[in-house]
Amino acid sequence: MYYFHVNTGHDNKVPGGMGYWIGSLASAFRKGLEHELAPFDVTPTQWAILEMCYRGEANTVSGLARVIPVDAAAISRQLDKLRAKGLIHRRRSTRDRRSITVRLTQEGRELAVKLAPCERANNAKFTDGITDEELTALINIIRKMLKNGGVADHSTAEQEHEGGETK
Repeated sequence: MYYFHVNTGHDNKVPGGMGYWIGSLASAFRKGLEHELAPFDVTPTQWAILEMCYRGEANTVSGLARVIPVDAAAISRQLDKLRAKGLIHRRRSTRDRRSITVRLTQEGRELAVKLAPCERANNAKFTDGITDEELTALINIIRKMLKNGGVADHSTAEQEHEGGETK
């Protein structure tokens, strides 16, 4: 078995590569969330879009792509699906005609409220038995690793929020 040597000054060994363990956790989180959201016919990426719009953290394709770890083209495809379900409206920005703003419909707002417990249930399943201090330490380590790798920390990314009214 391949061992990843953790450089801590101790003789610690982590079986497999660090990317393997982080990737396995990310995959398990996603599959768990897919299972939680399935009764609502919503994918994890669609939920992330609904959540960001509901919370007012992003409401353009570029803004959503900065806070959700998928590219702008994938965001656009998901927005088309959410619009077809009657969950969002898209409208040209009043400030920048090249930009499209996204607004939740009443149905979209109501669904966002219903879906939040699905994410909490999934998170609770994976964090059972882990203290708040341990979770805080884990998040801080992940942030350091992302910074070291030159990847934006989505929690502190500059957020884009455009004006304009929903039709």
